[in-house]
Amino acid sequence: MKISRNDPYDSNLFIRGLGVLLTQMHSDLYEYTYFLTFKKSMKSYAKDFNDPYEQCIEDLGFFEKIEDPFVQNCLEAQIKLIYCKEQLILRFGIDEVEDLGDPFLVVQALRFRPYILVFKRSKSYKKLKLYYERSLSEFIESLYFYACALTAESYKIPLVLKRRFVLPDEESFRLLNHDDHTVELLTELIIGLKKDLNDLRLLTKK
Repeated sequence: MKISRNDPYDSNLFIRGLGVLLTQMHSDLYEYTYFLTFKKSMKSYAKDFNDPYEQCIEDLGFFEKIEDPFVQNCLEAQIKLIYCKEQLILRFGIDEVEDLGDPFLVVQALRFRPYILVFKRSKSYKKLKLYYERSLSEFIESLYFYACALTAESYKIPLVLKRRFVLPDEESFRLLNHDDHTVELLTELIIGLKKDLNDLRLLTKK
Protein backbone atom coordinates (compact mmCIF):
# COMPACT_ATOMS: atom_id res chain seq x y z
CA MET A 1 0.00 0.00 0.00
CA LYS A 2 1.20 3.49 -0.85
CA ILE A 3 0.41 6.63 1.07
CA SER A 4 -0.04 10.12 -0.28
CA ARG A 5 -0.61 13.52 1.24
CA ASN A 6 -3.68 13.67 -1.02
CA ASP A 7 -5.31 10.71 0.76
CA PRO A 8 -8.65 11.48 2.43
CA TYR A 9 -7.92 12.41 6.03
CA ASP A 10 -8.92 9.71 8.52
CA SER A 11 -8.34 10.81 12.12
CA ASN A 12 -8.58 7.28 13.54
CA LEU A 13 -6.01 5.88 11.13
CA PHE A 14 -3.81 8.90 11.66
CA ILE A 15 -3.80 8.50 15.44
CA ARG A 16 -3.13 4.77 15.16
CA GLY A 17 -0.25 5.49 12.79
CA LEU A 18 1.08 8.04 15.27
CA GLY A 19 0.92 5.38 17.98
CA VAL A 20 3.00 3.02 15.85
CA LEU A 21 5.49 5.79 15.13
CA LEU A 22 5.86 6.66 18.82
CA THR A 23 6.64 3.01 19.52
CA GLN A 24 9.25 3.02 16.76
CA MET A 25 10.79 6.20 18.16
CA HIS A 26 10.80 4.70 21.65
CA SER A 27 12.54 1.57 20.36
CA ASP A 28 15.10 3.69 18.54
CA LEU A 29 15.96 5.67 21.66
CA TYR A 30 16.13 2.48 23.71
CA GLU A 31 18.70 1.15 21.24
CA TYR A 32 20.75 4.35 21.52
CA THR A 33 20.62 4.16 25.32
CA TYR A 34 21.66 0.51 25.20
CA PHE A 35 24.57 0.84 22.80
CA LEU A 36 25.88 4.11 24.25
CA THR A 37 26.01 2.32 27.60
CA PHE A 38 27.84 -0.78 26.38
CA LYS A 39 30.23 1.07 24.11
CA LYS A 40 31.69 3.15 26.93
CA SER A 41 30.55 2.98 30.56
CA MET A 42 30.09 -0.80 30.54
CA LYS A 43 32.36 -1.66 27.66
CA SER A 44 33.75 -4.70 29.47
CA TYR A 45 30.29 -6.33 29.16
CA ALA A 46 29.84 -5.47 25.48
CA LYS A 47 30.26 -9.06 24.28
CA ASP A 48 27.46 -10.23 26.55
CA PHE A 49 25.18 -7.31 25.69
CA ASN A 50 25.36 -6.77 21.94
CA ASP A 51 21.68 -7.14 21.05
CA PRO A 52 19.13 -4.84 22.71
CA TYR A 53 16.32 -7.33 22.21
CA GLU A 54 17.94 -10.72 22.73
CA GLN A 55 19.78 -9.35 25.78
CA CYS A 56 16.99 -6.94 26.61
CA ILE A 57 17.13 -4.61 29.62
CA GLU A 58 13.55 -3.69 30.47
CA ASP A 59 14.31 -1.98 33.77
CA LEU A 60 15.08 1.66 32.98
CA GLY A 61 16.49 1.93 36.49
CA PHE A 62 19.54 0.09 35.18
CA PHE A 63 20.35 2.96 32.82
CA GLU A 64 19.63 5.58 35.48
CA LYS A 65 22.77 4.38 37.27
CA ILE A 66 25.02 4.89 34.24
CA GLU A 67 27.24 7.92 34.81
CA ASP A 68 27.29 9.12 31.24
CA PRO A 69 25.48 12.39 30.43
CA PHE A 70 24.72 11.20 26.89
CA VAL A 71 23.06 8.04 28.18
CA GLN A 72 21.09 10.10 30.69
CA ASN A 73 20.01 12.55 27.99
CA CYS A 74 18.79 9.71 25.80
CA LEU A 75 17.03 8.11 28.75
CA GLU A 76 15.21 11.36 29.55
CA ALA A 77 13.99 11.65 25.96
CA GLN A 78 12.92 8.02 26.02
CA ILE A 79 10.88 8.52 29.21
CA LYS A 80 9.06 11.48 27.64
CA LEU A 81 8.18 9.39 24.59
CA ILE A 82 6.94 6.55 26.77
CA TYR A 83 4.65 8.91 28.68
CA CYS A 84 3.21 10.36 25.47
CA LYS A 85 2.66 6.90 24.02
CA GLU A 86 0.94 5.69 27.19
CA GLN A 87 -1.39 8.69 27.17
CA LEU A 88 -2.30 8.03 23.55
CA ILE A 89 -2.98 4.36 24.31
CA LEU A 90 -5.25 5.28 27.23
CA ARG A 91 -7.17 7.97 25.36
CA PHE A 92 -7.85 5.97 22.23
CA GLY A 93 -7.85 2.40 23.53
CA ILE A 94 -4.95 1.44 21.29
CA ASP A 95 -3.61 -2.11 21.40
CA GLU A 96 0.08 -1.41 20.84
CA VAL A 97 1.11 -4.99 19.98
CA GLU A 98 -1.84 -5.50 17.64
CA ASP A 99 -1.21 -2.24 15.79
CA LEU A 100 2.49 -2.99 15.37
CA GLY A 101 1.54 -6.26 13.73
CA ASP A 102 -0.85 -4.61 11.29
CA PRO A 103 0.98 -3.81 8.00
CA PHE A 104 -1.70 -1.28 7.07
CA LEU A 105 -1.11 0.73 10.25
CA VAL A 106 2.67 0.40 9.99
CA VAL A 107 2.41 2.07 6.58
CA GLN A 108 0.35 4.87 8.15
CA ALA A 109 3.31 5.57 10.43
CA LEU A 110 5.40 6.50 7.39
CA ARG A 111 3.55 9.76 6.67
CA PHE A 112 5.96 12.02 8.55
CA ARG A 113 8.47 9.40 9.58
CA PRO A 114 11.84 10.77 10.70
CA TYR A 115 15.29 9.38 10.06
CA ILE A 116 15.90 6.22 12.10
CA LEU A 117 19.31 4.56 12.23
CA VAL A 118 18.73 0.82 11.93
CA PHE A 119 22.19 -0.64 12.56
CA LYS A 120 23.79 0.82 15.67
CA ARG A 121 25.91 -2.12 16.79
CA SER A 122 28.65 -1.41 14.25
CA LYS A 123 28.84 2.32 15.02
CA SER A 124 31.43 3.78 17.36
CA TYR A 125 30.43 5.62 20.53
CA LYS A 126 31.41 8.90 18.90
CA LYS A 127 29.33 8.27 15.79
CA LEU A 128 26.37 7.08 17.83
CA LYS A 129 26.26 10.42 19.62
CA LEU A 130 26.08 12.24 16.29
CA TYR A 131 23.39 9.93 14.93
CA TYR A 132 21.42 10.29 18.15
CA GLU A 133 21.44 14.07 17.82
CA ARG A 134 20.23 13.79 14.24
CA SER A 135 17.47 11.36 15.20
CA LEU A 136 16.26 13.49 18.10
CA SER A 137 16.16 16.56 15.87
CA GLU A 138 14.13 14.73 13.23
CA PHE A 139 11.80 13.22 15.84
CA ILE A 140 10.91 16.75 16.92
CA GLU A 141 10.22 17.85 13.35
CA SER A 142 8.14 14.76 12.65
CA LEU A 143 6.02 15.23 15.78
CA TYR A 144 5.49 18.88 14.89
CA PHE A 145 4.18 17.86 11.47
CA TYR A 146 1.79 15.43 13.17
CA ALA A 147 0.49 18.29 15.32
CA CYS A 148 0.09 20.41 12.18
CA ALA A 149 -1.79 17.68 10.33
CA LEU A 150 -4.11 17.16 13.31
CA THR A 151 -4.74 20.91 13.35
CA ALA A 152 -5.41 21.12 9.62
CA GLU A 153 -7.26 17.79 9.59
CA SER A 154 -5.36 17.04 6.42
CA TYR A 155 -2.23 15.14 5.40
CA LYS A 156 -1.35 18.14 3.25
CA ILE A 157 0.07 20.58 5.78
CA PRO A 158 -0.44 24.27 4.94
CA LEU A 159 2.82 26.14 4.40
CA VAL A 160 1.82 28.72 7.00
CA LEU A 161 2.05 25.96 9.62
CA LYS A 162 5.14 24.23 8.21
CA ARG A 163 7.16 27.43 8.12
CA ARG A 164 6.51 28.14 11.79
CA PHE A 165 8.55 25.12 12.85
CA VAL A 166 11.79 27.13 13.01
CA LEU A 167 10.27 29.85 15.21
CA PRO A 168 10.59 29.95 19.03
CA ASP A 169 8.12 27.67 20.84
CA GLU A 170 5.34 30.17 21.53
CA GLU A 171 5.32 31.43 17.95
CA SER A 172 5.85 27.96 16.52
CA PHE A 173 2.80 26.56 18.32
CA ARG A 174 0.54 29.61 18.15
CA LEU A 175 -1.55 28.47 15.17
CA LEU A 176 -1.96 24.88 16.33
CA ASN A 177 -5.33 23.67 17.57
CA HIS A 178 -4.78 23.64 21.32
CA ASP A 179 -8.36 22.49 21.89
CA ASP A 180 -7.26 19.13 20.51
CA HIS A 181 -5.90 17.03 23.38
CA THR A 182 -3.55 15.10 21.09
CA VAL A 183 -2.09 18.32 19.71
CA GLU A 184 -1.51 19.49 23.29
CA LEU A 185 0.09 16.16 24.16
CA LEU A 186 2.43 16.42 21.18
CA THR A 187 3.23 20.05 21.97
CA GLU A 188 4.30 19.12 25.49
CA LEU A 189 6.43 16.28 24.12
CA ILE A 190 8.07 18.53 21.52
CA ILE A 191 8.93 21.15 24.15
CA GLY A 192 10.47 18.46 26.35
CA LEU A 193 12.46 16.91 23.51
CA LYS A 194 13.68 20.33 22.38
CA LYS A 195 15.12 20.84 25.84
CA ASP A 196 16.83 17.46 25.63
CA LEU A 197 18.21 18.38 22.21
CA ASN A 198 19.54 21.71 23.45
CA ASP A 199 21.14 19.99 26.44
CA LEU A 200 22.64 17.40 24.11
CA ARG A 201 24.17 20.05 21.88
CA LEU A 202 25.73 21.72 24.91
CA LEU A 203 27.23 18.37 25.89
CA THR A 204 28.75 17.83 22.46
CA LYS A 205 30.49 21.21 22.66
CA LYS A 206 32.34 20.30 25.85
